[in-house]
Amino acid sequence: MSLVSEFLGQLSLNIGANEQLFPTVVPVVDFDPDRDAARIETAIKTKGVDEQTIIDVLTKRTYAQRREIAFSYERRAKKDMISALKGALSGSLEHVILGLMKSTVQYDASEIRGSIKGLGTDEETLIEILCSRSNAELVEIKKVYKDLFKKDLDKDVAGDTSGNFAKLLLALVQTKRDEPSSVVDYEKIDEDARALYDAGVKIKGTDVPTWISIMSERSVPHLQRVFQRYKSYSPYDMQESIEKEVKGDLRKSFLVLGTGETTRRSCSASVDQRSRS
Repeated sequence: MSLVSEFLGQLSLNIGANEQLFPTVVPVVDFDPDRDAARIETAIKTKGVDEQTIIDVLTKRTYAQRREIAFSYERRAKKDMISALKGALSGSLEHVILGLMKSTVQYDASEIRGSIKGLGTDEETLIEILCSRSNAELVEIKKVYKDLFKKDLDKDVAGDTSGNFAKLLLALVQTKRDEPSSVVDYEKIDEDARALYDAGVKIKGTDVPTWISIMSERSVPHLQRVFQRYKSYSPYDMQESIEKEVKGDLRKSFLVLGTGETTRRSCSASVDQRSRS
C-alpha cells in the first residue's frame, strides 16, 4: 500500500475550486516503447515482481505511450501485457495499474460497472462519474459500456438504484443537458433561480422533480449563473439550500451538480484522469 501512496503522490493531485486543470503526466521526450516494454517484462519476471519499476514506467507515460508499450510488449513476450500485469500484481496496486491502461471512457465505464455489479451498490462512484461528465462524455461512456459489457447503462442504473436518486441519474444518462452557449439567457437564468427557490426553501417540503429537471437539463455555465442569481431570492446559498432540502445520495448528487463539491473516490479513482490524456 505504501507503493500505491507513493506513486499517487507523484501524480500531484493539485485540484482547487477555481484552479485550471493541466495534465499531470506529459509525453516523455526520448520515449522508446521497446525499451519500456523490456523493463516491464523483466520486472514481471523478477522473483517477487519488481513493482517499483512497473510504477516508475507506467505512471510517467501518457495513456497513448502506455498503449505503445503494451503493443511492444506483446511483440516481445507473445502475450498481452495487461494480462501479464494482472497475473503479477494484486490488491490496490493491481487495480490502479490496470486502470492506467484504460482510456478515460473505458475507465469510467468499468468503474460504473464495478459499482453496480454484485451485491450492494457503490452510489458514490455513480454520483462522481454521472454527475460530473458532459453530454459528449456520457454518450461515449454509454457506447463503451455497451461494447464492454453487452448491457445498456440506463437499464443497469435503473435496476440498481431507486426513488428520486434513480430518476436523477437516469435523466443525466439520457443526455438531455443543454450544450454550453456563448449567448447568455438572463431571463432563463432568473426563471430557473426563482423556480429552484419556489420548489424548495419557499415551500414546506421540496418539489424534487423541478430540481431534478433543472439540475439535469441545464448546461454547466448556465447553472453556475443560476446559482449566483439564486442568492437574490433565497436567504441561503445553493449549497445550504441543498443540505436543507434533500438527504442521502440525492443530496450528494445535487452538491456535485450544483456546487462542484465532489464525493470521495477510491484509491484507484484518485489516479488523476488527466494523466490518461
